Amino acid sequence: MVKVKICGITRLEDALSACEAGADALGFNFSTSSPRYIEPDNAARIIAQLPLFIACAGIFVEHSPHEINTICSSCRLQVAQLHSNRYAAEQVREIDNARIIKVFHPEAGFETGTVRTFSEKSGVNTFLFDAYRPGMEGGTGERIEQKQAKTIFQELEGFGYAILAGGLNPENVGSAVQLTHPWAVDTASGVEISPGIKSPEKIRAFIAAAKNA
Repeated sequence: MVKVKICGITRLEDALSACEAGADALGFNFSTSSPRYIEPDNAARIIAQLPLFIACAGIFVEHSPHEINTICSSCRLQVAQLHSNRYAAEQVREIDNARIIKVFHPEAGFETGTVRTFSEKSGVNTFLFDAYRPGMEGGTGERIEQKQAKTIFQELEGFGYAILAGGLNPENVGSAVQLTHPWAVDTASGVEISPGIKSPEKIRAFIAAAKNA
């Protein structure tokens, strides 16, 4: 069954709603340019009140490996999700306080060999694919072109763990799962009332649609 990560958590009530609805993981965005930015201290307070067995990921765009290690340790994050091209394999190997999700924004002509090469050099085995939008390194809220998404996930079948993101919502996540067969799906804006404010009803509908696809 596909895993689900609800990203852009800024409030305890939203985190608990996601856990109660069956989310497997939650994401906390530490990029100060994001409308879903959360202070590490606030994230730590939320995470401390969550039930056990819920994975928590930090979203990083401009932080150094040292800063990522510090935040992951202080917030007790299990995962660091890296959104910027600045995180080459050498930098990734310096992050030792969390498992890594490396984000790719596939442009036209994207080749999955890029993913395989990065994995070989970094040791990372989990990858998230989000839509490409020039000048935007974090989540885009837009969908990957469906034919391209299908090709990427087919070519990477059996290679690590591939996560689909970008413009997913309760209405389209089921068909997206059926098309690409991802290991997991990820959403932020697709379950929101406004940036950083989640809708419990949308969260429940999203998770049900993803897991029943």
